[in-house]
Amino acid sequence: MAEGPVASLAAERLIRRTPDHVVPLPAEDLAYLRACLQDLAEAFGLAGCPPPSLSLLPARSLMRLLLELRQSLKPQGLEQRALVGRLAGAILRLDTACAFETARRGGGEA
Repeated sequence: MAEGPVASLAAERLIRRTPDHVVPLPAEDLAYLRACLQDLAEAFGLAGCPPPSLSLLPARSLMRLLLELRQSLKPQGLEQRALVGRLAGAILRLDTACAFETARRGGGEA
């Protein structure tokens, strides 16, 4: 994600529209998020990532974690660059699951 005020505003808007409660994720999406975070933890030496109770984390907290990682990690080499690129997929999967959950509940933006 590009750095600067526009990127920060876009990230903040994404965080704010994400529900602040646990959103049930399909098993394959949860597995993708867990694998993505585990691979990042190994490649960058991140402690406590992924959180042990990933499926119990409120969606907003998870979105904040993903966006902060995407903005803060500085990849060195192609492998790390590819792993950071996978965060976009993780963010999109979570955002899509949240949109479906919001629509299912009959609400607008969170």
